[in-house]
Amino acid sequence: MSGIFVVASLVVSGASLLLASYYALVVAAGVFLRKRAPSAPPGPIAVLVPAHDEESMIAATVEALRGQLREGDRLVVVADNCGDGTAAAAAKAGAEVVERRDATRRGKGYALQFGLDALRADPPEIVCIVDADCLACPGAIVAVAGAAARTQRPAQALYLMGAPAGSSARFAVSAFAWLLMNRVRMAGLYALFDSARLNGTGMAIPWKLLASRNLASGEIVEDLVLGLDLAEAGAAPVFCVDAVVRSEFPSTDEAAARQRARWEHGSLRVAIRRAPRLVVRGLLTGDLRLAALAADCLIPPLALFAAALVGSALLALCAAAIGAGASLLLAVAAFALFGAATALAWFVHGRDALPPRELPRVVSYLLGKVKVYGRDARQSTKTWTRTDRGGAPR
Repeated sequence: MSGIFVVASLVVSGASLLLASYYALVVAAGVFLRKRAPSAPPGPIAVLVPAHDEESMIAATVEALRGQLREGDRLVVVADNCGDGTAAAAAKAGAEVVERRDATRRGKGYALQFGLDALRADPPEIVCIVDADCLACPGAIVAVAGAAARTQRPAQALYLMGAPAGSSARFAVSAFAWLLMNRVRMAGLYALFDSARLNGTGMAIPWKLLASRNLASGEIVEDLVLGLDLAEAGAAPVFCVDAVVRSEFPSTDEAAARQRARWEHGSLRVAIRRAPRLVVRGLLTGDLRLAALAADCLIPPLALFAAALVGSALLALCAAAIGAGASLLLAVAAFALFGAATALAWFVHGRDALPPRELPRVVSYLLGKVKVYGRDARQSTKTWTRTDRGGAPR
């Protein structure tokens, strides 16, 4: 029995070290390497904005987008199962509006497919997707569309989130974790492997890659799944750091827990069900873009990753107590790599988002993760739920 325990400890510690090594490699590349997506003047662009009960925010989003469009470009808001004045507010702000009502098929994927179908009679060259609660910074749409036009691959803008005014200091930790994933890791993944994730907003995709796809589903992390699907088809996304879209975290701790639950439960489900197979396929076929992207999906959310490494170390400590110290060395090395890489990312890019005085809040952030994996939060992962941000996007 002790032999089985030692082997299990070695396997867990070895897997932890592999994952931590990959994480550290990507983070270091994101800090030290610079790679910009190639660009070309894009043809006609259509911007799709899926919206569910976003009456208070949609006008600001539309106005920010309209200022970036050229003659011949389109802006289409999909008012999906709305019970408020989203459609009227979007139309008043100057967008084309299509309304969808289907109480049984709910989800952002259904809204996106409805919008694509509305474009089918006169398709654009590039489709951009921006969430209704996001603001596209000046020049973002043409920049990300230009990257998609030049590469004929999907392009992802830099998607940043900030803490809302008056929010608890714990949101500063969330802002750093978001920055680490969407700026540092994305930049490293693209610099090393010419691949990137899709983040659901600030995306530009050539029409030819979407025309035959069916996005209609209730998948909560439809962006992550779409990125993997396109990478598997030979069109891994590129990262356009020069295009920036911004949003804010939810205005309350409860809403934030529900939002994180949707992201984290969904990404973990994809990591378990799809990522290992795609890593193997990418390596066997020599498709490093696919393998690297799928491997990145295996990296857990920051707090969960830290907890898993601690658990691995405790397991290895028990193995060391019965005379098998090798797994403890592996576990300590894994945690050291994780800690060093995270500290490096914070020192170079994260001190504005998470000032040194707020570092003690990391403990309350970790404790707050209990809500993310609680029953109510798990329930929120089953439907497309509007995120309460308390007002217009900033």
